[in-house]
Amino acid sequence: MRGDWQLREVTLCLKHRHLLVPLWTADNRYARYDFALRFKGIGVDLLAGTMDRPVCDPTEYDLWLDRRLEDGEDPTWLANHGLYPATAFCRLLGMELLRLEAAPVQEEIHRLRAAQQAGFAVARQGEAAISAAFMALVQAAGGKREEPKAVFGHLHAKLRTDYANDSAFDLFRHLLRECILSVWPVAAGETVLGEVQSERRLHSLYSAARDFGVSEELLEPFLIEAGALTAGDPRYSNRRVFSAKDHVALLAEIPTLVSFHTLKSQIGISRTELARLVVEGLLTPRVQNEAVHLRWSLPQAKDLLASLMAKARQIAPSDSGWEPLLTASRRCRQPMSAMIDAVRNGKLAIGAAGAGFSDLRLLSAEVDRLAHPEEVPDAEALVTASVFGMSVGIKDKGRFRALIDAGHTPATSLRNPKTGMANIFVTAADIAAFHRRFVTMRTLSAETGRAIPGLRVQLKRAGVAVFSPDGQDFGHLYLRAEVEAALSR
Repeated sequence: MRGDWQLREVTLCLKHRHLLVPLWTADNRYARYDFALRFKGIGVDLLAGTMDRPVCDPTEYDLWLDRRLEDGEDPTWLANHGLYPATAFCRLLGMELLRLEAAPVQEEIHRLRAAQQAGFAVARQGEAAISAAFMALVQAAGGKREEPKAVFGHLHAKLRTDYANDSAFDLFRHLLRECILSVWPVAAGETVLGEVQSERRLHSLYSAARDFGVSEELLEPFLIEAGALTAGDPRYSNRRVFSAKDHVALLAEIPTLVSFHTLKSQIGISRTELARLVVEGLLTPRVQNEAVHLRWSLPQAKDLLASLMAKARQIAPSDSGWEPLLTASRRCRQPMSAMIDAVRNGKLAIGAAGAGFSDLRLLSAEVDRLAHPEEVPDAEALVTASVFGMSVGIKDKGRFRALIDAGHTPATSLRNPKTGMANIFVTAADIAAFHRRFVTMRTLSAETGRAIPGLRVQLKRAGVAVFSPDGQDFGHLYLRAEVEAALSR
């Protein structure tokens, strides 16, 4: 009785090319090893040849195993592994690989030998070949509910249970674990072949939708546009995986996105204004697919509005000389982003006639000067606002500046090229705009040739009040339209 024949993985006598066959079975240990008694029971069958099998050619696995048993020689990658784990792994891997072949059912011994050879043919080449074989098993599965234990069968079961604490199988277990983690969306805290995972490597469309509380239909367009998934992939959603780390920010943001209607109600913006902001890069939809309704970041939109509101003065909706941002942009054919930058840099005044984006206003005269800076004269050639105010009879400098700040009359903010100091000036266009809208006692007297006391009495009798919106005091200033109507009467 040769000793090597007692090794479970040996199935052939190389000298006679005869398969090893079981001679007897006995449950009782003493009876099992009573050779004298057992040989007597099978002597007739042995002599009659009933246990003989057809001659069988040795496989590469048989020759390799015999050489290892003989003198330990091994030219393959398996040389660094013990004989027991190496042969067990070849058999278990081969059994799973045989499922990929549409071969007819064979006798058990022939299936075993085919499995040993199939597993050895892969394992002898090393880690890369083993990992490729694992992926072949994965690709051959593809079912919706096929998890690792179903894909890898007894190989997975043995490495997870019987060999779980056997360090001789550590590398084989590691290779299979890495394959599993590269294919299945294993969550942090889950145990894979005895090792608890500290973080999630992969998400699938299914697991991401479940974890972040959104539907797969909502999530898919975002992941396709981000390059995480491929459009038209026919695989089940639990097999369409992507890097969890690379897309963690996107996944966290998606549940917070809102529709245009929510955006409109929250920041008071029109669809046309939104489209302009998107084109100019001031607001960015998280996905370009317009079929996705929930694609807007409310915090991003609120931050934009808040940054402008922080610089805005409150104005009445009826205040003339002011126009919406979109209107100003279209009229002057200037990007809205340029105007917003000018507001942020202090080059344009901004007013708010309400709480929404559509309520923001710019001074038309300032917009014109921003659009045509070449038409603005040198600061030294301009009249300061305070000097002009005094020239028309508004002697309190603060009152005329208040009139400008309230947006009732235009003015120009320029920096003196010599002193570097900024000041408020009035151009010829600003002066003309003032006179078109307002009169003072001094300017009215100059236009009509009449004395100021008489004009004052006539306006008082006609019920013409000084210009004082919301109770603001701008001095003896009148709206031209009201004065001319009273004088014509």
